[in-house]
Amino acid sequence: MRKKEIIAAVWPDTCIRDIPDECETIFLLGATISNVGDRVRLFSSKKVWVDVDFVEGLEKNKAAIKFLRDKGAYGIITTKLSLVKECERVGMPTILRFFALDSHAVRNGLHHLLHIKNIEVLPAAVLPKIVPTLKSINPNLFVIAAGLISSAHEVRKLFESDVDAVSIGGELKKVWKEFHF
Repeated sequence: MRKKEIIAAVWPDTCIRDIPDECETIFLLGATISNVGDRVRLFSSKKVWVDVDFVEGLEKNKAAIKFLRDKGAYGIITTKLSLVKECERVGMPTILRFFALDSHAVRNGLHHLLHIKNIEVLPAAVLPKIVPTLKSINPNLFVIAAGLISSAHEVRKLFESDVDAVSIGGELKKVWKEFHF
C-alpha cells in the first residue's frame, strides 16, 4: 500500500468492471473456502489482501494464514489481534480492522497500536477526530479509513487529516472518477 491510495473493497456482489485498472490494491471482503483462490486470481496483477474473517468455511488460525498465502493472497485483514501476531511470525503482512464505535471502544483499542503496523478504522468519518491520537501512540502506524465513504471530497478531507489510505466499496467507481479527474 502507498500513501494517498484509494483501495478497492471487493464484496461478492461487486461488479469487477467497476474496479479501475489503475487501482493497485484490493481488499477481498467475501469468499468461501472453495472459491477464495479463484477470487484472488481475478486480481493477479494487484496486491490482494483477504479478510480472513469473511472467508466462509475457513477456521481463523495459523493453517488459514498458510492456506491463504498458498492461494496467492498478498496479506490478511482481520479483527483478531491473535491472528495479526501469527501473521507477523510467518512473515505475512496484516491489517487489523478496528471498529471505532464509541470512545470506550477507541480507548480499549489504543493499547494494541504499539503491536501493529497497519490498521483499518471504520467508520471513516471518525478518523479526522482520532487519527492524531492513533499516530501519537504509534507514529509509524499506517491508517486506512473505511466505511461510508461516498465522495472525493470526503477522501480529500481524510487525507488532509493524516489518513494514509482509504478503502471504498459500493461507491468506488464514482469516487475514483471524482478524485482522479
